[in-house]
Amino acid sequence: MEKFNAKLSSDSIGKINSLVEKINWTCNALLSALELNSMSVGVYGISVTEKLDSEFVDRVVLNIMNLKNHLKDLKREVNVKVIKNAHDLKNIVSSLTQVVDNLTAVMNENGFFRKTFQMPIDEIKMMVENVMSEIEIGKFQKIRN
Repeated sequence: MEKFNAKLSSDSIGKINSLVEKINWTCNALLSALELNSMSVGVYGISVTEKLDSEFVDRVVLNIMNLKNHLKDLKREVNVKVIKNAHDLKNIVSSLTQVVDNLTAVMNENGFFRKTFQMPIDEIKMMVENVMSEIEIGKFQKIRN
């Protein structure tokens, strides 16, 4: 296996951590909205007559939880300051992108949810793209054994 060594700047680590926190906050807000308690019903205007498909909600929640798990991995990886395995980092970022795409696809299946939650999903997508640009994987250097 090839070994890589890269050092992220303190500024990049700070930006990535800030983006991870914002994405987590947005994910938590989406999860709480999907709980359908009296507060979220009032805020999002969900009426008792809204037909909610529990399988649909479960798929949305599963994608959000996967996203949060990948964010935890990303945060752990970048906070070591010197990244020894670029492949792992690439996989984490790739997985983040894939989960956001899956979440977008699932949300697009339901017009009410798409209309109601499109903005936070778009924000998450944009923040993941910003994380990718901060990492600048192309600057990793091979270490010769």
